[in-house]
Amino acid sequence: MKNINLIFSALIFLFIYSCSENGTESDNISESEEQAAIQQVLDADDLIYEEVGDGDEDSYGVDDPSWLGGGFAKDGVRARFGRRISGREGNVEIILTSDTTATAYISRQFKGKFVSLTGAQTSDTSWSLNRFEKPLAHNVERVVNLKKYRDDAEIDRRNWKIESISMADGKSDPTTVSIVELIIYAEGQDSVVITNPTAYFQNGLNMFTFPRFTEVTVKVIVENTTANAIEWPSGSGSTENVRLHYGRNRQGHRAIKKFEYMGERSGYQVYQGTWTIQQFRGIHHAIIDVIDNGTILNDDEVAYPYSSATWGTPYVVTPF
Repeated sequence: MKNINLIFSALIFLFIYSCSENGTESDNISESEEQAAIQQVLDADDLIYEEVGDGDEDSYGVDDPSWLGGGFAKDGVRARFGRRISGREGNVEIILTSDTTATAYISRQFKGKFVSLTGAQTSDTSWSLNRFEKPLAHNVERVVNLKKYRDDAEIDRRNWKIESISMADGKSDPTTVSIVELIIYAEGQDSVVITNPTAYFQNGLNMFTFPRFTEVTVKVIVENTTANAIEWPSGSGSTENVRLHYGRNRQGHRAIKKFEYMGERSGYQVYQGTWTIQQFRGIHHAIIDVIDNGTILNDDEVAYPYSSATWGTPYVVTPF
């Protein structure tokens, strides 16, 4: 009888162990399927966009002076510059925080060349043109919170929806410049102060929303720790170039607004710009883009490597 009991107990143990193993495998498959469904949401949603490239900048060169009509002039120097992206690598870590909630940590690295074209005025009618490239690596991170609204195996992607999304925090590797604070003043709205882009979340209630033709003023507080600062214009105190890329979307549309240097505050540089919302209604993206002056003006990759910081955010344009 004891032998029979031992055999029976052993069979029960094996049955329970087998069920436990099968259950674990099923749970793993379920989690993997949920993560795949969430990835589909992230890939398809227009709120997720981190592109930092300026592909058209590479179409200009020293043999084509037509670009001198654009850009901006300082101390008799005109410049045009941007990023030519040739490689994109990304990683998405999806953590299921409950049966119906998840958080996605998105990181992307853009690699390529920073292209700079400068024209120095040598006389009233002639310019000395120069073009150079520098290698660049630019990392962008953001956080997305998602919620599961239903459980329909036929349409996995629609089971999950984005609940809130952080701003995108980008920086070169290495970098000497950083954005310390961003202040947004939109006509007819309360001002918004942001000091940590990946901790500032937007959802359907607090998404940046601007009626068409709204004037938006943005103030950017910048820190630059470079040991080889270049002021441009000379003696101005401005050691960076700050621009706003706006109206960006997956179709490649974009526009650029250059910010003005406002002076120094508590050891930081202050820049400000105002632009009028003129895009069609829908979701667009804006990127605050800070680049060290040495990156733009000096071709020495060691003393003046590509150094930049970017903060990006989606915004919604409404008809009125």
